[in-house]
Amino acid sequence: MTGDRLMMAIETGADTAAWGAARATRDPRSIKRRGVLLGTAGFMIPFITGLPFVGRAGVVPVTWGEWLFTLSVVLGTWGLMWCLLLPGFDKLMSFDPNFLIVPSAASAILLWLFVYMYPESRLVVLQGWFVVLLFGASLFSLKEVVALNTFMVAGYLVTLGVLYAGGHPVSWPFEAGVVIFPFVLFTFFCGTVLERLRRERVEMKALRNQLSHLALTDRLTDLPNRRHFDDYSAHHSALCLRSGATYAVGLIDVDHFKEINDSQGHVVGDRVLVELAQIVRRHLRQSDLAARLGGDEFAVLFAGTNASEAGVVLNRILLAVSSHCFSDGGLARGQVTVSVGVTASGGEETPGDVLRRADAELYTAKDSGRNRLVVGAARSLPEVPASEDPALRQG
Repeated sequence: MTGDRLMMAIETGADTAAWGAARATRDPRSIKRRGVLLGTAGFMIPFITGLPFVGRAGVVPVTWGEWLFTLSVVLGTWGLMWCLLLPGFDKLMSFDPNFLIVPSAASAILLWLFVYMYPESRLVVLQGWFVVLLFGASLFSLKEVVALNTFMVAGYLVTLGVLYAGGHPVSWPFEAGVVIFPFVLFTFFCGTVLERLRRERVEMKALRNQLSHLALTDRLTDLPNRRHFDDYSAHHSALCLRSGATYAVGLIDVDHFKEINDSQGHVVGDRVLVELAQIVRRHLRQSDLAARLGGDEFAVLFAGTNASEAGVVLNRILLAVSSHCFSDGGLARGQVTVSVGVTASGGEETPGDVLRRADAELYTAKDSGRNRLVVGAARSLPEVPASEDPALRQG
């Protein structure tokens, strides 16, 4: 590995680690909790704003008993939503991965209660349903909106039927022609808009995933690229530093790759890199990460492994490459070889420090004749004299 490339790999580590941390901030659990919190707060607004009018005569007379009963039902309903969300029971609802359908249905039931308790305000209450649907913007499908609207309208009609049976005057032609029909028509329009937003969101998510894959993957070999390797090694190094575990880093470089390119052409050279990547991938565990750092240079991070154990795997890779018959060009078996250097983390070394030492072992392998593996020892922390160690100092 050239010095410039090594320094670039080290210096971009901090940037990619921050980039990876930024990607991880979109926690689905926190988004669900925020949604339930907003729903709870939204239903509390009518109670807070209507508090000065409780017990007074007005357009919609409300007694303290009615106010307290309705408030207790609202708090109990949203308390149930929190009981489903916080322990993780929402994960069992495969039909509602975003935890929107169940809270929306609960909101519909609460709106029925408002219509029953305060029938004079039912037109205002129905408008609250559109606010409920807005919580699912870009997430609700048209089918889900139609199902929820059907549920809402059916419950509204049942509530009116109960009111009518109890002696409350209900004009069914007015309800059907002036209230329900426009309500259904407008909510269907909202459903089509929400469906369009949902499709755009799905397309944008797929595009972001594709861009993320392109940004973190080497196009030729389909291995993670240097940016991904720096991101992963910084994250894994931090975990090892906290737990006291170690990891090993191996660097693989194709011997005389420039000569292969010059004599066989770049197409053959690219094919060599592709098949080398396949060989490396076949020999690794799922917890290990292989990446192409650039050119003919590859890196492997072995999780929870020391240098000797990683060296065993890398030696198998070295032997597999030297015995492999590459499919393109006039390359004879054994004409393509690799040099490998490996070392393990030690103490409080940064990923850049470990990468530098692995690079030094790689150069030792090349200077020693190539087609060989050099294993370096982990660097331990300097010993602290007992007189200077606070844990051992006698007080």
